[in-house]
Amino acid sequence: MPNEGNITHSQYDHWIPQPNSSEPEPDGADPDRGKDLGYLVPNLSVSWTVMPSFNNPPPATEPQGDEESSTDVPATPPIRVDLSGVRATEIALLRAAQTAVDAYQGLREHVLSVQDDVFGQHDTDLEKDPIGYGTSVQENPGEIQPIAWNFAASMNPAMEKALFFMGTTMELVGEYIALVNRTGQTYSEVDRNSRFPTEGTSNEVVT
Repeated sequence: MPNEGNITHSQYDHWIPQPNSSEPEPDGADPDRGKDLGYLVPNLSVSWTVMPSFNNPPPATEPQGDEESSTDVPATPPIRVDLSGVRATEIALLRAAQTAVDAYQGLREHVLSVQDDVFGQHDTDLEKDPIGYGTSVQENPGEIQPIAWNFAASMNPAMEKALFFMGTTMELVGEYIALVNRTGQTYSEVDRNSRFPTEGTSNEVVT
């Protein structure tokens, strides 16, 4: 679509739907058209109500492939870590994640509950019965129904994929928070296992 200033038009901006047209949408076929992608949409929750203590050792890590664990201690300069700052950051991230998950869950439930009729797929027109008496009416499918079903066939999978990407992004945020917690546990474990060198020296170590 042509640009007008800083505005980029979508394929639907200049498309006029026709109820009797065999062309469901412009610019070719939609590969997800008519698919039910609801199974992709994750159901999220925040599993940590109490954060694991930094006094706990970090989870063990399995070697990857041919990688072997090393017992060599690398030369390391003095390390100073503010674990209270790490915990404060973790708390802030966890609160933000809970807010985002609550908002996502509300959006997820709303989209999945209304997607079958929100576009007018079941719209009807009420008409008086020409051979009846009084005010008898009958319901006929509305003129918008063919357009609504065509639109929903592409829009519903698109919304489900959007929810999928939002959900998986939130899962990555959760993994990041877990890594922050593991960082605190790792620094604490390093501190607990730190020892003054005694081998190869005859000097008394004063503590």
